Amino acid sequence: MIMPGIGPVTAMAIEAFAPAMTTFKRGRDFAAWLGLVPRQNSSGGKQALGSISKMGQRDIRRLLIIGAMAVL
Repeated sequence: MIMPGIGPVTAMAIEAFAPAMTTFKRGRDFAAWLGLVPRQNSSGGKQALGSISKMGQRDIRRLLIIGAMAVL
């Protein structure tokens, strides 16, 4: 809640609907779960990006986008 654009509603939505953060190795994996960035399947220095799945929680994604637009 201390990040710009993340208020109490967005923080509670992430806490309630997202899986435990320990299930994700890094922040990019969480962003890929939300559908904000492409999935990354890289190995050996070659970058292999998948598609943006939009399979995550649509409500959280919408709240994060609205928060980012408010900061801008």
